[in-house]
Amino acid sequence: MNRDKRKRLGDIIREKLGPIDAVLCFRAEDLQELLRNEGAHPHRIEFSTLKAYRESRNKWFKTSGLLVEQGKEWHDLRTNTQKHLLKPSAIRAYLNPMQDVSRDLTLRIFDMRDENKEVPDMLPELYKWALESVSLVGLDTRLGSLQKDLPPESDGMQMINSVLTQFECMNKLEPFAGNIPFWKLFPTPTWRRFEKASDVYAKIAFKYINQSLQRLKEMDDTDDKKLTLLQAMLAKKDLSVPDAMVFVADMLMAGIDTTSHTVGFLLYHLARNRDKQEKLHQEITKFLPSKDLKITSSIYEEMRYLKACIKESMRLNPVVGGTARTLVKDAVLGGYKIPAGTMVFISFEEIFADEKYFKNPNEYLPERWLNKEERPPPYSFTPFGFGPRSCIGKRLAELEMSCFLTDVIRNFKVEYHYEDIGMYKRIANTPDKPLRFRFVER
Repeated sequence: MNRDKRKRLGDIIREKLGPIDAVLCFRAEDLQELLRNEGAHPHRIEFSTLKAYRESRNKWFKTSGLLVEQGKEWHDLRTNTQKHLLKPSAIRAYLNPMQDVSRDLTLRIFDMRDENKEVPDMLPELYKWALESVSLVGLDTRLGSLQKDLPPESDGMQMINSVLTQFECMNKLEPFAGNIPFWKLFPTPTWRRFEKASDVYAKIAFKYINQSLQRLKEMDDTDDKKLTLLQAMLAKKDLSVPDAMVFVADMLMAGIDTTSHTVGFLLYHLARNRDKQEKLHQEITKFLPSKDLKITSSIYEEMRYLKACIKESMRLNPVVGGTARTLVKDAVLGGYKIPAGTMVFISFEEIFADEKYFKNPNEYLPERWLNKEERPPPYSFTPFGFGPRSCIGKRLAELEMSCFLTDVIRNFKVEYHYEDIGMYKRIANTPDKPLRFRFVER
């Protein structure tokens, strides 16, 4: 859709998105200019559905959280949380248990395969794996989401289904997605469905968060290594209890479909590019010659081709299709002076696939990230965003994906024999066909 617009109208477009007057840009140079002028408190597009819901549910949400807040309130919250998720050593502490979660999914694959060694659709299992992983970090809790025949009324399945429903409804409600917000005037059916799903999610999430808080009260020794993410933030008094609780709830919510969809596309590209998959397998067996060996911090640093495979998949199929900012001052974008107060959207999908920045942009070539001469220019690849508003869960997501990919590739050759998989454009882009992979044990 954006590609057609760009071909017809050029690199910068003014358009109406629902009630929003916006400017849409397709060049890395404009993204660079936008981010250079965003100020100390970048104002991104508002999730008005989340804001309205949370304001109506103050029994759970005493604060709006990182996903909703703007200005100084957002800045203070971000400053006090990022040290716990962006500091490499803080995330590496979860390297061993994260591999245990990934191993559980690998064992599920062995069990789920049919007579043709296929899993009909991996995406539901990836949702369970992602929730299990992020719950481990945020709550030090294994929800048991990867158990066989998990009942729909289990906490894990209810959380997954409620989050998927929330995002589905947000795509139909949010003004920035081109919708007229009738729900602000009266409770539409979609809004009521959003509220119901949000209530289910909040009730379960805060149950586990409160359990984690109770364990903190019962501790005699508050050694950092024994603390969950939530407990560490509170023990160091970085956040108030309400802020910390909402932060962890947001982390659980945001970490399910984004990471799952990214890994789904990654498996697809490796299945379609057997030579790249084999090269990755060689790197894995070089550092981990036995399947029972675990990744260490030093090995994780050395697995450069693994990281290149992840990057290249995110370039071809960015789960987040772009970024948006409200200009705090006038800026020149695409040769036009854009006034302060304008909402500017930047399309990652177009930039990441532009032959101006990437040779053979439609090919899956992890090697491009290992060759200094072929590395793309600044701001042409920013899948996690950039600057103060970049994804706070970036390092956690990278660790999750690396652990699972390592375990699945050293155990299976992954194949795909069906139609090309594209993307449904959503708040979090999703595969448009079932992830019907064949897993052949090595």
